[in-house]
Amino acid sequence: MKINVIRLSNSLDPNASFKKDGDNFIDEINNELFDKDYELVENDDSALFNVIFIETGGAEQHFVKIEKELPRPIILISDCLNNSLPACLEIKSFLSNNKEDCILLFGKEKEIASAIVEISKIEIAKRYISGANLGVIGKPSDWLIASLVDYEEARKVYNVNLIDITSKELKNEIDKGELENIENRSKYEKLAQNSEVLTGALAIYSGLKRLIERYKLKGFTLRCFDLIEEYKNTACLALAMLNDEGIIATCEGDVPSMLSMLIVKACTDKVSFQANPSRITFGDKDSDNEVLFAHCTLPLSMANKIDFMTHFESGLGIGIRGELSKGSITIFKLSRDLKSYLLINGETKENLKLPNYCRTQILVKLDDEDLYPLINKSYGNHVIISYGDNTSEIMNVLHYFAEQASLHK
Repeated sequence: MKINVIRLSNSLDPNASFKKDGDNFIDEINNELFDKDYELVENDDSALFNVIFIETGGAEQHFVKIEKELPRPIILISDCLNNSLPACLEIKSFLSNNKEDCILLFGKEKEIASAIVEISKIEIAKRYISGANLGVIGKPSDWLIASLVDYEEARKVYNVNLIDITSKELKNEIDKGELENIENRSKYEKLAQNSEVLTGALAIYSGLKRLIERYKLKGFTLRCFDLIEEYKNTACLALAMLNDEGIIATCEGDVPSMLSMLIVKACTDKVSFQANPSRITFGDKDSDNEVLFAHCTLPLSMANKIDFMTHFESGLGIGIRGELSKGSITIFKLSRDLKSYLLINGETKENLKLPNYCRTQILVKLDDEDLYPLINKSYGNHVIISYGDNTSEIMNVLHYFAEQASLHK
């Protein structure tokens, strides 16, 4: 991945030593970036973003001439030679006075390279999130009394477009009975206990696919329980399939969960699982704190083994029972006001098959400092679970959007 370098200096000597210093500086950074598949290049309009290398003092006026044309945030780098750093500090103050965001990188080449990688990840996530169309199909479920999101606030903070789509429009598509091309249909037929139920679940999937194409959606959340009343079937399989296809798909009309899953995808390119914290057991000196997370919509690619059950609450349709790999997971959820979040690590200890819980069930170990935020802070009845420790990537992106929203108030 390429990052474009714009070099600015203020020397009349074409043979000045700073040019060689600058070449060596960029080469050293590229040596550190090589294994990470990043590279600093010059004069490349296709690069992911720009960094401004201030090579000497006196380059400030050259910067001012191009400043308005530069994408934000502006990233300055200094090799701390030839009055580069004082010039960077002057430029940074100039931008700050104009309420413009600026990142200044200096120090050892290894540290600068690491920072460039982190900035690159944020830039990739920003591009994935910004401008995304996200559907709210039907209103949020009646029980989501603490999970309503202000659409305008979501647009201001994350630059996403929340689009209301009526349940009637989805039902019109389902009623057509036109099935999209289903790549793994033969596999699903072997798993399904009833071919008619499978056909109905795939009709829901196909109806959702057409709405996704119509509204150019990157994701959606669905008031899914209405479909159970109407069709005696569920959207669980459809949501699982669509998440595997890269479409953010959450249930019950839970907008904070949809936004949380969007951020996980943007930061990690991983699919994730919307789950209920269904049972909490406090540990003591001889046992761990344990949380049972459960739901029926597990993305199929997250599971080592899949069974098609019925949906837990209704006993109808298809609910996904999947076995997840044991090990580290990240648990994440935005608050409804988008100002705070739950972001903790856990460890999956066991897959369970208990009665009285949704079909996919994982028993997760949490430390004390991670268990109490889950209980005591207001994040609603769902969380988003992804494999691995993704906390730093997610936190960096959240901080970026929060800073941008604060700058533009």
